Amino acid sequence: MIFYKRGGLYLADTQIEDKIKNVQNEILFVGCFYKHPDLYVEYGKYIKSKYDFDDEATKFFYDNFELMYKTFTQTIDEVKVNTFMSQDKERFKQYRMYEGYKTIQTWMDLADTDDFDNYMTILKKYSLIREYYRKGYNVEKIINHKKFNLMDAKDIYKIIRAGADKIGTIILSNEESAILNEDATSFIKQWAIKPQMGLDFPFMNLNEMFRGMRKGKFFCNGFLSNEGKTRLVGLMAANTSLVHNEKSLVLANETSEEDFRACLLTTIINNKQFRELHGVNIVKPERELVLGIYKDDKNKIIERFMDENEEFIESEEEYLQRLYNTSKEFRLVLEVSKWLEEQYKNKILFKHLNDFSDNSLDFEIRKHKIIHNTNYVFYDTLKPYRDENWAVLKQTATKLASLAIELDCFIWGSIQLTDDSVYTDIFGFSSNNIANAKQIKHVLDFLTLGKRLNKEEYSKYEYVPNGQWGSPHPTVLDLSKVYYGLKVDKNRGGSKDRIPLLEVDLDLNTWYEVGYLIKRGDTV
Repeated sequence: MIFYKRGGLYLADTQIEDKIKNVQNEILFVGCFYKHPDLYVEYGKYIKSKYDFDDEATKFFYDNFELMYKTFTQTIDEVKVNTFMSQDKERFKQYRMYEGYKTIQTWMDLADTDDFDNYMTILKKYSLIREYYRKGYNVEKIINHKKFNLMDAKDIYKIIRAGADKIGTIILSNEESAILNEDATSFIKQWAIKPQMGLDFPFMNLNEMFRGMRKGKFFCNGFLSNEGKTRLVGLMAANTSLVHNEKSLVLANETSEEDFRACLLTTIINNKQFRELHGVNIVKPERELVLGIYKDDKNKIIERFMDENEEFIESEEEYLQRLYNTSKEFRLVLEVSKWLEEQYKNKILFKHLNDFSDNSLDFEIRKHKIIHNTNYVFYDTLKPYRDENWAVLKQTATKLASLAIELDCFIWGSIQLTDDSVYTDIFGFSSNNIANAKQIKHVLDFLTLGKRLNKEEYSKYEYVPNGQWGSPHPTVLDLSKVYYGLKVDKNRGGSKDRIPLLEVDLDLNTWYEVGYLIKRGDTV
């Protein structure tokens, strides 16, 4: 069978070099990726091109598929592939030598994605045996074994166990244990120059306790229903992308794209850390934004002209122009939105998940990491998929914790507290207040549990303001303001001795940490 033209046919050969390759399987394997590109999200991490492909053509088409998927497009058709290949002169020359998209189409027609795992097994088997051969091992006995066709890479490894740690393919991932008492002084010096800190939270006390949003960590925050879980996610994503200029990914299973966009714009307009960036001083509640309510200089709401039958007599373009001419706040809101569009392109990514199974979460986080290099992920809300069993939720939390480590990213998950948590004093909050699954605490790096304080109970508390010098002076809570307390229930490797106090306005989505909460009469 001729799969592509390259000076002739592949013929059977008794030489070992010919027996330790399987070009046909490489073709089928690569064909699967072009046929179903998203296979790369799950399997790309296991592929080491320089080991796994013996044939020059299959290596060429795989390497360029990988580059194309990461940088150009995640869908495959002839126009897109031809466009990508033509962007580099030498690459396009090779592409034409291998008969271009005609070869890709042939390979896709031959490949069966349902048999992909088998192709993968065979690919890795031949990759390993070639590496053993390159290292000087006698592999002839193995490849001539009557059961060779039934073997996989693990079987071959068992046969040639000695010296396995010298084999460099991805198959075994056989890294030696770290010796922790070595290089101790270098780590001390390294930390002195570059402290082990992540991106700053927009809250001082959380930064001190958690050392910022560190990659490789999984953080969860819990609120009661309808107390601002999603709005806090909006603040965190905006802070990550606008203040720190890092890409963030928001995955949501309850909030639509339009609703989250409204939340995000409200956040950016009203919070002072973003005002300092865009320079526009305006207060605009989310409700007025989404209802399109704007006022003129006399504080009168501007409405579109209608006749006595309540039919519009003003076109949309005419109304928008009049709105622009007569409403300063409309012009200022537009100024913020244009600033956001121009200064922070592709910084805040959002996807609503109807399917929020563990597999779907894994796929989306990996794909965005590969394509967009998103190192900060915000998941709203962490809950069981089609099952109320606590074990399912713990399994999802374990998956997210593992992904944070594997992909070296920071993951924030919002969770819901039990309804009766409203009756629990903030100082008494614990993982027992998590709806469905207090057991998830065990797999988290950090856990905060928050609630809106009841104004009738303000007299029970005081707070120590941030930034005080010398002996701190507790301050009473202001009845005209809304406060949230954040109880730190888990801090892996750090303290849990403070309850940050936040001044919150959900209409404006402003969150300001004013200090930390104490019980009235307690010593500071």
